[in-house]
Amino acid sequence: MAFNTEFLAKKGGFEEIEPGFSLTEFLSSPYLDTIAQTIEREYYSRQVSRFHYPVILMIKLLVIKCFRKQSYVRTIRLLTEDDCFNLGAEKTEAGYLLPNPATLHNFVKYRLGVEGVERLMHLVGEAIVLWAQQERVGIIDSTPIEASRYDRYALFHPHYQVKMDKAHIFHLGPYPLTMVYSNGTDADLTHLFPLIERVEALKPKLSLVLLDTGYDSYEAHAHLWYHLNARPCIDTRDGAVIQEEGTEPRIRHWVNKLWRAGGDIHAPLTQQLRFLYQHGRVEQVGMHLRNKNLLDPEFPTLIQSRGECERIHGRIKASVTFHLKGIRHESRKLYMTLNFVAYQILLLFGLRAGLKNPTHLSALV
Repeated sequence: MAFNTEFLAKKGGFEEIEPGFSLTEFLSSPYLDTIAQTIEREYYSRQVSRFHYPVILMIKLLVIKCFRKQSYVRTIRLLTEDDCFNLGAEKTEAGYLLPNPATLHNFVKYRLGVEGVERLMHLVGEAIVLWAQQERVGIIDSTPIEASRYDRYALFHPHYQVKMDKAHIFHLGPYPLTMVYSNGTDADLTHLFPLIERVEALKPKLSLVLLDTGYDSYEAHAHLWYHLNARPCIDTRDGAVIQEEGTEPRIRHWVNKLWRAGGDIHAPLTQQLRFLYQHGRVEQVGMHLRNKNLLDPEFPTLIQSRGECERIHGRIKASVTFHLKGIRHESRKLYMTLNFVAYQILLLFGLRAGLKNPTHLSALV
């Protein structure tokens, strides 16, 4: 189905989405076809020729459910004929063929589950990396996912003064690529390394990664630099000082000391650092990278741009249901990840349609 781009066409380029523009028309392009084919291939058996609704239709219905903040029943029942046409639903003599609300729920909870939704998040993240190659700055931060004050499962966080869980999110510029879900009182640093693994699998081309003081450790500096091939810019704690073990003479000393393992003091410094990382000197590599930040007069200016992630978190929470109220304890990770993916998909459509501000989605209805 051809994508209606009349709302985008302006002299001099693409503009904002016009207020009141239909969400289903916005989703009518074939941008998710390849992703849907991958999900169908991995989560449906080819040996069983049982009827199932098109995966692309099911995913788009889930995006509608999350963006309009509706139940499964209202998501299906409130669709108009134009919506069904835009979504590519099959038309029969009795009308458009749509899944039962219970079928859509089964697709999320049992067909995909947490593993399948995280797989979908990875595929959408790969597409965003492909279409946002001009973005080179990564930002890592956590955001609270608020729960009811009467929730017996969520933990109280003394800083935010609410019961909550957490989402640890990696942003590529204004685009959230992936997240890790955790309990509300977990330290951010404990979930940094699983997040790095997910980002590394997406293979973004980064120049630097910005983080707040909660991630300040030698291991964090080293892992970010080694796995993401980017400069780690982590806001330092008060009283931070230069560590002698991270200076170049000490780097060369340990490379020379490990000469039997292949250490070469005549190799470029970057190669020496990678050698030390691979041979257990992770903290020393982190000390060197942290020293560079402390000695860089432009470092305070670089770290100030990290505040953009707070605005992104605000847009996520305004666009989809990103809180725990009314969600069963055993389904929280599933539905928070699903809402995160729905927001990602909307950004992907805006990005590929050429919108100047694909993160501004409030005009959709």
